[in-house]
Amino acid sequence: MQAVGRERDDGEAEIDEQLTLIWNEARDQIRGRVNDATFRLWFERTVPVALTDDAFVLGLPNEFARDWVESRFGPVLREALRLVLSADVEVRLVVDERAAALATSAAPDEPAAAGPAPHAPADAAAAMPAAAAADSAGLNPRYVFDRWVVGPHNEYATAVARSVAETPAAAYNPVFVYADTGLGKTHLIQAIAHQSLVNDPRRRVKYVTCEQFIDDFISGVSEKGRIEADRFKAHYRTNDVLLIDDVQFLAGKEGTQVEFFHTFNALYEADRQIVLTSDRPPRELEELDDRLRSRFGQGVVVDIGRPDVETRIAILRRQVKVDDFRIGEPEVLDYIASRVSTNIRELVGALRRVVSYASITHGDVTLDVAREALKDILPKPYAQPITIEAVQGEVARQFGCHVSDLRGDKRSADVAYPRHVAMYLCRELTEASLPQIGERFGGRDHSTVLYAVNKIERLIQDGHDRQLHDLVQVITQHLRTER
Repeated sequence: MQAVGRERDDGEAEIDEQLTLIWNEARDQIRGRVNDATFRLWFERTVPVALTDDAFVLGLPNEFARDWVESRFGPVLREALRLVLSADVEVRLVVDERAAALATSAAPDEPAAAGPAPHAPADAAAAMPAAAAADSAGLNPRYVFDRWVVGPHNEYATAVARSVAETPAAAYNPVFVYADTGLGKTHLIQAIAHQSLVNDPRRRVKYVTCEQFIDDFISGVSEKGRIEADRFKAHYRTNDVLLIDDVQFLAGKEGTQVEFFHTFNALYEADRQIVLTSDRPPRELEELDDRLRSRFGQGVVVDIGRPDVETRIAILRRQVKVDDFRIGEPEVLDYIASRVSTNIRELVGALRRVVSYASITHGDVTLDVAREALKDILPKPYAQPITIEAVQGEVARQFGCHVSDLRGDKRSADVAYPRHVAMYLCRELTEASLPQIGERFGGRDHSTVLYAVNKIERLIQDGHDRQLHDLVQVITQHLRTER
């Protein structure tokens, strides 16, 4: 295969027409294999660098994008190029400044915003270190990307958040993040703020809770009922990045909703970044004005699901490192992670309780100590571990089939679907490994179990199958309360 691409005298690689055509055809192949949001996030801002005898070199805007695409989409890239070139070729990913430049402009399929360019902050603000800017923005210093654990439950939300932090309002605006309580919404959006300030300390970044926004609005209303417009508007509408937590609390606040609507529009039309969080997706915020819900959903809507047991263990390991805890037996973290699955806040709280209990009793943090420390706070169902048989029985009952069907060879949809749900719940609620689960489902291979787990996990996390989400919650609740 003849190498494509040649060097200019100034050392900058010139991408010729042939190389561009190859990559454009490969991108068309990739577009058919991933959803639109994924394609826009990872493959719009790429540049072909070279094609040698043994490798296609692709440029991405930063190290995070390079590592993410390599780990998640390597096979997709190789297959797309194989179809275009009619030959197997390795793919080498590099950070390229031309891709980084693309990341600072509007996405190719989107018109550029008509508003003015972001304002130039005052000289004093320009000289402000990122840490001081973060402090003035009311950010928690612990809520940064370095302390954020990525897993299947939050990987898409994380990717969008990092992209926004790098180039605010470039392609994803507004961003709406939703999740149940304690799953990390606040951590993620504050991480966006922190990273945005690290990249450019001159940016005006404001993070507030919805409650604070409401209080500020009320304080800005004069005795005659007129808003002190200049002060309130300057407080919110001159920011480069505005992040508002828990917008569901706007419900019932009609006057505040009107002002929020105008603030949102002013920022959006000025090409400023808006990031919002809620405990529900926009379409379910029925108490809010329709025009607000419409605007919330016009950008990128991402959710954070419940972390699986592997991710919960990773979260605990990260917390151990951050707090410099000394854990005597590694099984302690497995024990906590397998028994606290409600949310991350309770997970970390359980770890700290175990460590505190050990320090009071002057003992090491062992599995026996963990059991003793948590015996009074763990939900009653955890007194006896949930078994694979219990999961199979409850799933069969909910779906109106027989346990023997779940363990048998039938592959019809009315059996395969509940079987996949049962495998997913076994992975979530029991301590069984993938091979152990497969063995109890008729001797199936561990890869079959992994496929089922990932399939159900995606359906739940995508948020499109609310019925499945609710059913899983019902089954889980029954398994925990009936033991």
